[in-house]
Amino acid sequence: MTVPVPIPRKPQATYGWSADGKSAAEISSDIRQTRYRLDADVQALRAKFAPRRLLPLAPIAAGLAAVAFLIRRIRRRR
Repeated sequence: MTVPVPIPRKPQATYGWSADGKSAAEISSDIRQTRYRLDADVQALRAKFAPRRLLPLAPIAAGLAAVAFLIRRIRRRR
């Protein structure tokens, strides 16, 4: 005897909004909240992918390495 297994239903999406039965003020508030949420998400992503602060030090380190290489080369010739 097989026991019937219930198939789970797809959950309703909770992201976004619906205008069903809402007043203009409620829709406006929903839109404003969505804008704030999206702005916060964009700011978080920008902070996550912001250039590292050590990146400007790379040219300085390369310059120091080049100077050290030249000094060693000059010393070897003498």
